Amino acid sequence: MIASLWFADQLLSQFGASALRDWLPAALMPMVYWQAGWCSGRVNKSFQANLQRLDRKLLSGWLPKLAKPSYRWLVACLELAYISCYVLVPLGLAVLHINGLQRHSTDYWSVVLLATYPCYAFTAFFPTRPPRLLETDSAKTATGKIRRFNLWIVRLVSTQMNTFPSAHVTATLGSSLVLLHFMPGTGFVFVLVSIGIALGAVLGRYHYAADVVLAAAFTLTVYALDL
Repeated sequence: MIASLWFADQLLSQFGASALRDWLPAALMPMVYWQAGWCSGRVNKSFQANLQRLDRKLLSGWLPKLAKPSYRWLVACLELAYISCYVLVPLGLAVLHINGLQRHSTDYWSVVLLATYPCYAFTAFFPTRPPRLLETDSAKTATGKIRRFNLWIVRLVSTQMNTFPSAHVTATLGSSLVLLHFMPGTGFVFVLVSIGIALGAVLGRYHYAADVVLAAAFTLTVYALDL
């Protein structure tokens, strides 16, 4: 009887330690993000101006179209996709666990964190404001309940600083690529959602185009080198 209780206690201890190891990074990521925001100094106006200038070249023909009623469905879909950036990473880890692939949690976090943490570090040294706070026309581009809900979340949890490259893109694309590696069918769906997040980040003016492009390129590089 005593031996059985001891064995059960050891098993629960090992299970608890494993669960803590697998899920702790999900709690630490927002803490690192907030610390980077608190450590950032004045806005780097020169760097910010370069990001804005590049956006004008790349998006000048697209943003006015999104303000038209005929594109409201597309705007709503992209805003809805962007909301998922807050849950996609822990959801991806949960999918691994549900399918008995928790042994790959280390691979999962190595790609996600190696791609995302440099974005936080760069933000601390080259702080900029997101385009939605600088462009008076951005509010006209996307409207509706989903947009208002997104902006409410951003005001609630964001440091109001722009991450360059986009940490939302690195984290969600990184998690999706790992799932694609181990679970191609499910991973493909996650990748599609990640693409929606990236497009929503730019067209909803949560990020500059350069944020998203570099984030995607950096994440693909980390994934290729790590797995």
